[in-house]
Amino acid sequence: MKDAKQLVDLVLEAHGGLIKWNQFNTVKAHISMGGITWGVKGHEGVMNDVHFTGNTHTLLDSWSPMFEPGLRSSFNGKDVVLINSADKIVEELKNARSSFDGHNIMTPWERLQLAYFCSYATWNYLTTPFVFALPGFHFLEMDPWEENGETWRRLQVIFPDSVTTHSKRQVFYISQDGLMKRHDYWPEVLGNSSAAHYYSDYKEVQGIKTPSKHRIFPLDDTSNASVREPLLVSIDVLSIEYI
Repeated sequence: MKDAKQLVDLVLEAHGGLIKWNQFNTVKAHISMGGITWGVKGHEGVMNDVHFTGNTHTLLDSWSPMFEPGLRSSFNGKDVVLINSADKIVEELKNARSSFDGHNIMTPWERLQLAYFCSYATWNYLTTPFVFALPGFHFLEMDPWEENGETWRRLQVIFPDSVTTHSKRQVFYISQDGLMKRHDYWPEVLGNSSAAHYYSDYKEVQGIKTPSKHRIFPLDDTSNASVREPLLVSIDVLSIEYI
C-alpha cells in the first residue's frame, strides 16, 4: 500500500471539485430503490418512489413519503423519527445503531430501523467522494484491480467515528479518469455481511458528476469478486439537485 493523496485529489476533481461542492448546502433527490433486501426485511416496495433531502456537509437528512402518505422521516446521524403532516412525532428510535445488535442479513427490521439504514446509507452515497474532505479520514492506495477489461485503482478508506456509515473500513475502485466504479463494504447492521456496490450512468448536475445508477451485490471475500445473484439493492436516482 502507498500514500493515497494523489488518488484522493484525482477523485475529488473528477467529481467536480471541492470548490464547487462547497457552494452547496443541500442535496435533493428523487429515488427508486429495489432489490431483495426490502422484502427480506419485511418492507417490500416501501422505497419504490421516495424523495431524499440531506445536508451536504453533515449527516442530517429526511425521506418523504415514508411508509405512508403524510409521513416523513428525520435523521440526525444517531436518532431517527417519523413525523406526520401536522409536524407531530409519531415514532422515535434513539441511538438507533444499538438496535441492530445481533442482527444478520435475514433479521427483519422495524420501520425506524429501515429508515435509519436508508438515511445514513443514502447520505453516504450522495456525498461521496466529497465526504473524504471531512476531518478524521485515513487513506491508503492498494494494488490495482482488473475487472470487465479495465484496470481500476483501489482506495482503502478508514472512516472516522464521527461519520455514520456501513463499516469503518471500505474500499473504492477508481477508473483511470478518477470516477468511482465499485465500492466494497461490510455493513455492521447486517452482521458484517460483504457487499460490492457498483456506480454507473454518471450525470453532470450543476458542475457535480454523480452516478444515477447503483447496483449492490454480495461479495465473495475469498476471491474479491462480486456475486451477481441475488441483486441486494438497486438505487435509481431519477433526479437530483444541489442547493
